[in-house]
Amino acid sequence: MATRSVSSSLDVQKLLGGAVKLELKLLNAGVETMQVYINQASRFSSLASETLQAIQDDKASLSETARKLTAFGRQSAQAFADLSQKLSASYYKELDHIADNVLKPSDKVDTAAAARPAPAQKPLRRARKTRRA
Repeated sequence: MATRSVSSSLDVQKLLGGAVKLELKLLNAGVETMQVYINQASRFSSLASETLQAIQDDKASLSETARKLTAFGRQSAQAFADLSQKLSASYYKELDHIADNVLKPSDKVDTAAAARPAPAQKPLRRARKTRRA
C-alpha cells in the first residue's frame, strides 16, 4: 500500500511538472507570436512609408503599389501560417510527452502485492439442466 502511495505521489509530481512545462511553452508561444506580429507591423509601416513617399514624389503607380501590397500580404500570411504550424506542433509534442511519461500506466511492479498469495477462488459450479415435460 505504501508503494502505491509513493507511486501516486510521484505521478502527481510528474503531472504538475508537465503542466508547468506546458504553461511555459504557451507563454513562450505568446511572446513569439507578438514578435512576429511586431515584425510584420514594422514591414507594413515601412511599405506604407515608401508608398507615401513615392506618391509625394509623383513616382507611384497604382499597379506597382498593388503589387507591393499583394506581395506583402502573401508574405505576411505565410509568416503567420508558419508560426501557427510551428507552435501547434510544439504544443502537441509537449502534450504527447506528458501523456507518455505521466498518464501512461507505470511499468513498475508492486513488489508487496506480487509477494502476497493470490486469494483462493471457489470452483465454478455447473448449472443443472432441468427437464421439461
